[in-house]
Amino acid sequence: MLSSIAEFSGFGRLFKSSEPVELTEAETEYAVNVVKHIYENHVVLQYNCTNTIPEQLLEDVTVYVDATDAEEFSEVCSKPLKSLPYDSPGQIFVAFEKLEHVPAIGKFSNVLKFTVKEVDTSSGEADEDGVEDEYQLEDLEIVSADYMLRVAVSNFRNAWENMDPESERVDEYGLGARESLAEAVSAVTSILGMQPCEGTEVVPSNARSHVCLLSGVYIGGVKVLVRLSLGLSGPKEVAMKLAVRSDDPEVSDKIHEIVASG
Repeated sequence: MLSSIAEFSGFGRLFKSSEPVELTEAETEYAVNVVKHIYENHVVLQYNCTNTIPEQLLEDVTVYVDATDAEEFSEVCSKPLKSLPYDSPGQIFVAFEKLEHVPAIGKFSNVLKFTVKEVDTSSGEADEDGVEDEYQLEDLEIVSADYMLRVAVSNFRNAWENMDPESERVDEYGLGARESLAEAVSAVTSILGMQPCEGTEVVPSNARSHVCLLSGVYIGGVKVLVRLSLGLSGPKEVAMKLAVRSDDPEVSDKIHEIVASG
């Protein structure tokens, strides 16, 4: 769908598309979710919209996106929907530019704007005149994990040893009070957006230490491997040693920045 849209044809190869993020609660008048499409120096937001009211036809439907809290992004174009009949899903696209290879993050506020026309449900005819209206959607965040592809490796040890040791960066972190080591593993894996390897995301019950192995591909096509060594340093305090190897030492540094800020 994206490749058929002329305005996006110059964006190059698509790196990653996210899972849909719900921007409305269940069973509201309008159902909207968004998919984040990540390119090297663009992000396209695809808003999937459904009108759930039989007595309404929406026309000139667009999403106004406020990127005040996403300073590294600048809007370059948008593709509104000409009409959104009852129970007939449609897509709205808004594209942003960012610096190439830079994993820009930020929060976007979203408002659905449209002209609403009353529909005679017996005939299906819509009124000629409509009223302008808007509908507040949930905020959307672009996070560091959006720039990482979850890609497994079949033999972590071989992959680790085949990477340049000069790319390795190691640091230690206090993760504070956690419900369990398993919860800490899940939190760090989620922040990084990486793929657990060899079943190491499973923490044995009552374990006081654990090693989790993660792999992925960072934007720009950079392979990344991570070793998380976690242990309980107090009743529920978790300490972590994080070692990273990658195809690019700058990306190894970036992984530590993400964890430190997360």
